[in-house]
Amino acid sequence: MSVVVTQLIKLRDDLRGPQDPRQRLMALSTLINTVGMGLFLSVGTIFLIRSAGLSPVAAGVGLTVGSLIGFGAGVFIGDQADRRGAREVVIVSMLVEAVASVGLLLVHDVWTLILVATVAAVGRAGSGSARGAMIGVLAERGKGAALRTYLRAVTNVGLALGMLGAVIVLTIDSRPAYVTMVLTDAATFLLAAAVLARLAHLPPTRSAKSAPDERRWLALRDRHYLGFTAASSVASLQYWVLIQALPVWIVLRTAAPRPMAGLVLFVAAVTVAITQIPATRSIDGPRTAARLLARSGPLFLVAWILMAVASGPSAWAAVALLLVAVLVHSLAEVWQAAGTFELSFTLARPDAHGQYQGVIGLGHGFVEAVAPVVVMTLCIGAGKVGWVTLALIVTVAGLLCARIERHWARTHLETARSEATSP
Repeated sequence: MSVVVTQLIKLRDDLRGPQDPRQRLMALSTLINTVGMGLFLSVGTIFLIRSAGLSPVAAGVGLTVGSLIGFGAGVFIGDQADRRGAREVVIVSMLVEAVASVGLLLVHDVWTLILVATVAAVGRAGSGSARGAMIGVLAERGKGAALRTYLRAVTNVGLALGMLGAVIVLTIDSRPAYVTMVLTDAATFLLAAAVLARLAHLPPTRSAKSAPDERRWLALRDRHYLGFTAASSVASLQYWVLIQALPVWIVLRTAAPRPMAGLVLFVAAVTVAITQIPATRSIDGPRTAARLLARSGPLFLVAWILMAVASGPSAWAAVALLLVAVLVHSLAEVWQAAGTFELSFTLARPDAHGQYQGVIGLGHGFVEAVAPVVVMTLCIGAGKVGWVTLALIVTVAGLLCARIERHWARTHLETARSEATSP
């Protein structure tokens, strides 16, 4: 009994969050922002089909093309965050996202959607890379992993709240309800930006005018980071399996009640929010982060096999299999997300976090753009074999991330020894 009480007290302390008022402001901004994200992830595509009048194909094409056009901006915007200060760059990027969100109300054809999706992708890439630079500045020395893990937990709380709101919108299923959803999403960007505006200016981590012998695009010349970006981007396909493939699989291929398609996303978000901090408490550096990332792959394999076999049994058996699968998937997601988050900072140069976060955002943004085609083709088109195939791909990607970390650590150790012995 005492062990249980001790663990509950530790969980309470973990969820209480950081004491630094600047970090608390960032956590509040993250919470507000992700409520809108949860709304749009659950309802955005349905809004384009049910309210804007686009076909499913047109909606998918417009979102994909717009994302592909705009996602590369993160590297350039992240570099500006390093040179000018991350706070202002994040705020401007959020304002761009708010404009794009309101612009959705003007969408009635695929060309307008491409324009709006491009603006949204630029804002999203910019806020993501600049926010990474901000975390690098605000994190206390030696406690970066704790702050990033806490923000990840806050993110999932916001997503869960947004998904609950999405259930209401889908139940009403009317133009006014969808318009309210879009305006609420836009308002969350404005409110989140207003919270960050309360922060004092954060000094840049790099000089606006680099030394003559210093090339500007450091991250694009970092072999370890580019390799890690590629592998972790492939591993990030797991997010889209849960968000896009699983709901369709539940509705079309299982006997489970249709509301399960929304319930599983809510259960996953809540589970991740609760377990994010205690499940990743062991991370104390890049090696332990890489170890958790590698272990996440086999868990995804187990979870996706359970999801695949849920297509055969009765309704109640399918529900049981899906719930167990989502719980296993959530633990795997926690390990993978925390490991990726930690390595994305540790493998980067401390004075160029914005630029490095822009590079990893470039990789993950590309996967985000092509993920619908990949996960729907494999999981829905190929059936059970596709689920297992994709799980093996994600597992190998996680193992590659761990291998890259080992090579990076060995290279840095050799460099340190060489510098120590040089006259």
